[in-house]
Amino acid sequence: MMISLSRKKSRVILGIVLCLMGQQQVSAVYQEQKRIIIIGGGHLGLIEAYLAYVRAKENGEEICIDVFEKNASMAETTAANIWNSHTADEIVAVVPCGTELDEKLTTPFDKPGGMHVPDVPGVGDSESAQRFIKQVAIEGPNEKIRERRTKALLKLGKAGMALWKQLYETADEPLKAVLKASNFNPCCELESKEKADLHKGYRIDLIYDVPNEKGTPSARDRAVGMMKNYQDLGYKNCQILSPDEVVARDPNLAQFCALHSTGEKGQRQWKEDTVALWRPGGCLDTQTFLPKFAAYLKKVMGKYVDKKGRQQERFRLHFNKKVTGVIYGGPTSSAIKGLTFADGTRIKSKDSHTTYLFCPGEAVGTLQNLGFNEPAYAGFAGASLSLNIPVSREQLKEFEGLNHCMEVHKVGVVLAWQARIRDGKIFVGGAGTKAFYGDKTPTIHDAFAANRNLLQLRMFNDVLPQVVSLALDRDTTGQQLTEQDMAFLEKEGIAKRWVGRRAVAYDNSPTLGHLYHQGKVVPNGRVTTHLGSGGGSFALVTSLISHFALAPEGVKEKLEIVGLDPEFVQEVLGYTDSRRSAKALG
Repeated sequence: MMISLSRKKSRVILGIVLCLMGQQQVSAVYQEQKRIIIIGGGHLGLIEAYLAYVRAKENGEEICIDVFEKNASMAETTAANIWNSHTADEIVAVVPCGTELDEKLTTPFDKPGGMHVPDVPGVGDSESAQRFIKQVAIEGPNEKIRERRTKALLKLGKAGMALWKQLYETADEPLKAVLKASNFNPCCELESKEKADLHKGYRIDLIYDVPNEKGTPSARDRAVGMMKNYQDLGYKNCQILSPDEVVARDPNLAQFCALHSTGEKGQRQWKEDTVALWRPGGCLDTQTFLPKFAAYLKKVMGKYVDKKGRQQERFRLHFNKKVTGVIYGGPTSSAIKGLTFADGTRIKSKDSHTTYLFCPGEAVGTLQNLGFNEPAYAGFAGASLSLNIPVSREQLKEFEGLNHCMEVHKVGVVLAWQARIRDGKIFVGGAGTKAFYGDKTPTIHDAFAANRNLLQLRMFNDVLPQVVSLALDRDTTGQQLTEQDMAFLEKEGIAKRWVGRRAVAYDNSPTLGHLYHQGKVVPNGRVTTHLGSGGGSFALVTSLISHFALAPEGVKEKLEIVGLDPEFVQEVLGYTDSRRSAKALG
């Protein structure tokens, strides 16, 4: 009996050992079968990584994700330097169409609506820039196609806003903490009891200094037009606010209201060049969000043991890794087997199950340069400015309620804007206004960046003079700030100027889904790019649409929950196909 028990015990122990060995081996092999490589470490790249992790978790799988980013740090990415405005219509707010673009490309950037940069030679001379301009011109007369596409993109935009709200509501506590720290505010319809509350789905946008001239829309006309667009999308609580209603909802705008209104308190009216709009909108501080989100992914995905018994991270973010080439499976194969990098290194897949996701964003022309089909594209530069203002303990207490996001509109200018207390300082960030740069790279020394940053500083002062006065240590109310003021703020480390660009397709649409190489579909690769300023706002919905092209069952239910059925998704994939080009009428 004793011998029998001993043998049984030995068999049990041996079984456990073999089981553990088997689990370790399966983990290593499985990692090779479920590996995702993402090109682009901005907002889209990290969202793609997160969604891949969630899908794997739901399916009981374990995956490894490598993200390759050309910049030296997260802080250098475009996504970390623009102040994300979450609105359903931002997805269609980049490229003018047809003859309107021709006019804007010959109008200097510092004139209303202008996009021309006269001090940068050759921005329109390259083959890619000429192709872009030609494709816009060809498509210009086709109003019916543009209307159908715009309607589809707006529906997509509203679903994108719903997905951000859903992400927050279903997030685990660590991710919810990341979103809270990153000033996440949803864009969504309001419950009746919340109609007057900021940070619940709606916000205050300001339109000012718009002359009431015959033949051009007044400030009120602009607000009414915006209201109609949002109401058509199903947002029913839009309204024009009086100066007193604005102050009641956001006391930090009291000085602005006093300067731009007439009449007694309680009955004030806007001057004819100004109006305030209560509209659906939210925001996300991507500068804070991106590094925290990457750290969250690293922690939540954990580690695995490789074939050599070493512990490895399942989520890895590699900087200074610019992709310069794609390795294919063979002379006649379109399957991706690896990548080459600017530093002379390369990676290769050991099997055919690695998926490659291309999210280049700011890297204009990446798809074409790597040998893939890409619709006509161009780079559009954008400038941003942020202030981090040191304050005393008493001043911090005075401004402790400062926390708003908005868009601020003037003639030819729209700034996406956030102002709040961040890291014990008063933070104000604004980004907006664009210029056509073709395939050129803008710098902060260009006239465009210097001019637009000064304009942004002046708009900060128009809306929040009490804050800018602290930064410059004098009362700046009603003053026209100068280049010397900007230089002082930069020298003191208060102001940070930035200019970058993003790749935009000729038809204002994202590029999503399949990649094509030499006329063949790439079976293990896909693309999510060309979102312009909406790369952050619409990362969730466009990533799901892109994934649908390769594996619809994996995301079909998630899209249907936000009102996007498979037929509609296929329509969108037609508009966003990487092989598309404009077609002349007749």
